[in-house]
Formats: sequence, C-alpha cells, structure tokens
Amino acid sequence: MVRQPVITNEIVKSINAWKREIQLKQTYLPFITVRKVNKVGRRHWVYCVRQNREVHLLSDGEERSYKILLWQPNTISVEEQYVLDIDETLDIAIGLNVIHPRDWKTFVAHPMTLDFLVKVRLPNGGFKLIAYSFKYWNQIFEITPEGEVVEKSSRTWQKFCIEREYWARRGVEYRIITERNTTKQRAWCVNYFELAHDLVASRNELVEFGEAFIESWISDPRAELQDHLNSVGSNLRLSFQRSQSLFQYCGLHHLLPIVTTRHIRLFRPVELKL
Repeated sequence: MVRQPVITNEIVKSINAWKREIQLKQTYLPFITVRKVNKVGRRHWVYCVRQNREVHLLSDGEERSYKILLWQPNTISVEEQYVLDIDETLDIAIGLNVIHPRDWKTFVAHPMTLDFLVKVRLPNGGFKLIAYSFKYWNQIFEITPEGEVVEKSSRTWQKFCIEREYWARRGVEYRIITERNTTKQRAWCVNYFELAHDLVASRNELVEFGEAFIESWISDPRAELQDHLNSVGSNLRLSFQRSQSLFQYCGLHHLLPIVTTRHIRLFRPVELKL
C-alpha cells in the first residue's frame, strides 16, 4: 500500500469555513478563487449575469466550458471549484492504492475540487446533478505513431478515478471534458447571444420572429446574417437592433436551431439545422 499524506486541522477548518460562509451568505461561493491561485496562466474573475454572482474560472478552457454549460436548455445552476470531502477522497485513494493529491514537500493532503457541479432540470420537473472535470486534450491524451489515441499523464487519471468514485457513491454522473467539447467557436456564439440576456419580449413576438427568420433562411441559406435580420425586421416592422436582439435571445435560449460550430458574424451566412 502506498503511503498517504496527512490531513491537517487547518485544511479541515478551511473547508468548514467555506461551508459556513455559503450558509451565511445564502449563495454559492467557489472554494478556490482567482486570488488564491499563484500559478502562471490566464484566470477569469467575472460577474455571471445568469446566476447573479461572481465566478472564478482558472483557465480559458474553464471559462468557455462554464459559459456553454450554463446556457444549456435544462441547466439550473453551475457551481465551480466545488470542494470534495477530504476524509472521503482520502478513503477512496486508500482503496484504489493511489496517492491522494498533496504538497510533495510537506506531504500534507490537498483538498480536491471539482471544476463544475451542474444541476440539470428533468422532464418530470425534478433535477439531477452532473459532475464535470475539465482538462486540455493534450494534457490527458496523445496520439501514437500508429494513429491510436491513448491516455497519458497517469497521475491525472488517478485523480479522475478518485473523483469518479466520489460521485458514483452519490449516484452522480461524472464526465471528463476538454476544449474539443467546449470549443472556442461555441463559446464565441454564446458570448454573442448573451448580449441579449436581459431582453424583454413576449412569447408571441419570439414565435413570430422565429418563424419569419426560418422562412427567410430557407429562401436563401447562403445570405449573410445581417441580410436575414434586415429582411425579417422589414417584414415585422422591427429596427435592425431589435431584430438582432431577438436573434441573439433565441440563440441563447435555443429557440432557433442555430449551428454554433463556427463563429457567428453579421457579414457571414448563418447555418440552421432543420
């Protein structure tokens, strides 16, 4: 059996303090914040307009993944940098015979955090949780000379195994995602759509706009987006700004079948999946 690191009182106190602060403020707070991370790299400390709170994302990939997960049709909430119970993760590490994450100098155990815990609404009105770990593809996979994709960085995969077992004990699905799942193009589109997050529009206006936009697109799929917006706006007596805002809102809330595998720009054609 491998030797396991020790859990200090300071670590236990920090986790308990995090739990108390969430209860006191009655809003989610990430366990790890941008201020606490000293590693070199890009960090994102931003205000989330949908969850009405500050979020802390520790890489560009995490930032893109957060936006895409947040605006999925059935997403209720996304909690980032969610700390796991350290006694249980250590117990799991012992069972798997792998070393728990630790400070290699002091041999003190590090709390494990999940990148995203997502609450998803179910068709019956209930909800379920899905746990996500984000890593860049080339950090965990490589291609052999024969063209086969294989896992690399065994230490990272050991940590994944601890996380997977932790959430399995709670009946929560665990997923590993990379930038290939949450691409720059998809995130770009979400950012563009999000500009109209606070648009006020009636259901009738949204339906009327959606039907008119689809009709315009079918008549000329190769036309630029701005041409469709002008055409729909003219037919419905809307300003270009209003027409674009309705398009963005429909895209954000998946009311139009817009393909987001490439950047959406006004001077380019837009693709619908009908």
